Amino acid sequence: MVSPVCIDSTVERLTPVVNELSTTNNEVFQAEFHSLEQYLEPFTENQSHIAFLSFNHWQFAINALTETAVSAHELGADVTIGLWADDLPIRDTGWTTDRRIAKILNSPGIDSTARSALIQFGLTKSDFARPPIRNWKQQPTTKPPVRMVRSEIRKWKYQGAQMGRSILQVHPDSNTPIRDDLLWPSKWVEQSAKSFMWVFDQTIKLIQDKGITAIVLYNGRFTHDQAAAAAAQKLGVKVLYYDAGGLDTGFDLTTGSTHDWDLLQIRMLDMANNWDSATANQIGSTWFLNRQSHAEAGVKLYVELQQHGNTGELPDAQKLVVFFSSSGDEIAELDLAWEQFFNSQENALKVLSKVCAEIPGTKVVVRTHPHMRLKPKQDLADWVEAVDSANVDLHIGPDSTVDSYELMRKADVVVTYGSTSGVEAGFLGKPVIVMGPSAYNKLGCALEVFNADQLRTAIEIPPAPNSSAALSYGLMMQRRGFNYTHLKRSVRGTSMLAGVEIKPPNELVRKLSHALAARTTRRLLGFYNRV
Repeated sequence: MVSPVCIDSTVERLTPVVNELSTTNNEVFQAEFHSLEQYLEPFTENQSHIAFLSFNHWQFAINALTETAVSAHELGADVTIGLWADDLPIRDTGWTTDRRIAKILNSPGIDSTARSALIQFGLTKSDFARPPIRNWKQQPTTKPPVRMVRSEIRKWKYQGAQMGRSILQVHPDSNTPIRDDLLWPSKWVEQSAKSFMWVFDQTIKLIQDKGITAIVLYNGRFTHDQAAAAAAQKLGVKVLYYDAGGLDTGFDLTTGSTHDWDLLQIRMLDMANNWDSATANQIGSTWFLNRQSHAEAGVKLYVELQQHGNTGELPDAQKLVVFFSSSGDEIAELDLAWEQFFNSQENALKVLSKVCAEIPGTKVVVRTHPHMRLKPKQDLADWVEAVDSANVDLHIGPDSTVDSYELMRKADVVVTYGSTSGVEAGFLGKPVIVMGPSAYNKLGCALEVFNADQLRTAIEIPPAPNSSAALSYGLMMQRRGFNYTHLKRSVRGTSMLAGVEIKPPNELVRKLSHALAARTTRRLLGFYNRV
């Protein structure tokens, strides 16, 4: 769905709220990696021709692509860049600008300004590739699902690639709930599938025509990036992913999946071990403290209704167990063995409530994720129904003024289904139990449990708190990835390369583009109902 690298409920929902190029005072901080060139050098020695594909118009994503492409070029690699956001059969979630409107109103889109900057830097026009299949036609493939519900769409594949799962990552509209009895609009799903196939086929052709040995993409979460990655992997071509960096750094680049939580935690631990411990601990603490004080921009959306120090009236208990929920849509399409995680968050809560009811003097409070107030109404209604059926002692809703951090302090045990609240409670020195997928289960600040017996033991004899084990998480969130070296901040806050400003078009172009996209979306949605 989140800070630049906000892992709230899941790593994959990295929110595009980022520090562009530098901090507000232009200070350059030590980053996770010393330099991008140093990181890329051994890679470029083995990968002679690298393709960079872009399907969105987000400034931070275009910046990361540009910086990485320039660095690869400087290291001597052949570079091919495909800025294809405006060529797709269906708009990517990060699309903002119609090329035709931008041309008519003489206000180039960010793709065009990035292209100009790269050419000014030293790349040539031949380094830019248009989609190679000019008259692409959809080939016969597996038939669409008979019933357009989540479980059936998820099974839909294209040449072995997980096309259906990629479609489910992007909802038709902001009111689409995660429940499986929802009938998704067939035209929208089929057009999304067409777009996946288009990118897959175009990427295959590009790799074959150009002799591409590696491909660099954004994040890997959304439909089109997943399609390009699947095409590359089918041909045995290496994939790298660029993404937002830490709060103090510019961007990230990884040779592993950005959604591999085990890999991310290895990075956290390596980063902490490779830094001066006092410096690393101070920086890691800063991230947690800024969130507790509501000072961090990425957390303000979640805590804007909360009052510092307010816990409301809590149940009188010998042992107070507080469960912090995750947003269900942020974990719905993770490719995991869900039976390991109590099958679902709703069932995990039910098990927790039952176990606590059997332990004398133990009470359960549920804090529903504040972001749920902005989620589809049906998702919130379904979650509230699940909380009610679990018979917990108190439910604190998403719009409550209760301070989540003060609630953590009052808890004897904190339980989560993978929410960032778990690692934050660990920093506060609380015993933490995690029942679902998380990005901190291997750090030593939380105990992961997989069944009712393990949970009961952990509630009866809570794990020893280990606040220092959480610090590597905060360090990663603050200093993840790289600083920009080639791109500089312009006087208007956008980015500059070789004296050329990389910027979006004017507001009128964006508004007209949005109106055009909205009209197309309405046509694709048609009559949108549930079973």
